Amino acid sequence: MFVFVSLCLFPPQNPPPIKPSEFSTARILLVDDNADMRDYVARLLSKQWQVTAVANGATALAVVSEQLPDLVLTDVMMPEMDGFQLLSALRANSNTKGIPIILLSARAGEEAAIEGLQAGADDYLIKPFSARELLTRVESHLQMVRLRQELSSNRFKDEFLATVTHELHAPLVGILGWTRLLRSKELDEATALRALDTIERNAKNQAKLIEDLLDISTIISGKISLQSQPVKLTKIIEEVINTMSSNAKQKGINIVKTLQATSQQSDTVLGDRDRLQQIVRELLANAIKFTLKGVVEVRLDTIDSLATIQIKDTGVGISAEFLPDVFDRFTQAEVPSRHSPGGLGLGLAIARQLVELHGGTIEAASEGIGRGATFTVKLPLV
Repeated sequence: MFVFVSLCLFPPQNPPPIKPSEFSTARILLVDDNADMRDYVARLLSKQWQVTAVANGATALAVVSEQLPDLVLTDVMMPEMDGFQLLSALRANSNTKGIPIILLSARAGEEAAIEGLQAGADDYLIKPFSARELLTRVESHLQMVRLRQELSSNRFKDEFLATVTHELHAPLVGILGWTRLLRSKELDEATALRALDTIERNAKNQAKLIEDLLDISTIISGKISLQSQPVKLTKIIEEVINTMSSNAKQKGINIVKTLQATSQQSDTVLGDRDRLQQIVRELLANAIKFTLKGVVEVRLDTIDSLATIQIKDTGVGISAEFLPDVFDRFTQAEVPSRHSPGGLGLGLAIARQLVELHGGTIEAASEGIGRGATFTVKLPLV
């Protein structure tokens, strides 16, 4: 958490004792052109929160751009950029418009407070005020920030649990339904084979969901351990394509591979063979999933000290709005049809984490909806 403060006040002779706060991880960016006031307030607030002090609003905006605050407490009268200008700039930015902002001013009276609140401030303190009043106001607004975060987190948990329940339940329905029909022994041979295929496919989908949940849990907790060794990328890519070609053909998708080096270098990287294979598998599965019919290209090039794996599809594409979030956990664009499996939006997140653990980079590109997508992985060569 990060709190942003800019103020000028009259220090009391005996500041009130400060109790330990559950918000002690909050940061306060103190902005005041008066060095004495800035130092005093910094000492006062640092007993309860983490404080960084700067001398003007322009510098404050630069600091805010690097790390978002949880609360803004700004003096109205400041050189270069006054409190109202700072308030306006923060409210105009989509990343900071929801941050609580408290204005401090020597202008007394109801009209001054109304002016500040109408300008978009959340609170207004008239100087001189006591240290106790300041601390109480800051604590109160931080509590509201924490409450909003908890509510948002709870909504996320509810949505996630609902998604997990649905995605695990959907294949189970197919498995149980076809199992009952098989037990009836009234199915002809062709239908019985179809039932077994459906049961196997749904079981694999369910197993994949569970595997993804376990993988992302291991990655988030930092418990993943790579068994690094020299690995030839050509071989693992071919193995993944061979295991997934049948699924692609069923959808009318042709996988075209171009595995070549543009130099005399080897295609060997240092990494965990299973995890590198998982990266390719996640990306290829994503391409097949979001392509109704067409071509998926898999290409490997080695240039200088990098191996570049590129998987390009002719599928539904990615909107410009969703593209920045494509690798985030638990996010997923709509599947192309009701016949396509859903998912938890973990595959690409897992791929990114594994690529970065191998010292590589991953990027996604798309010209928009209906125009396919391209995922590019770059890994350092041995």
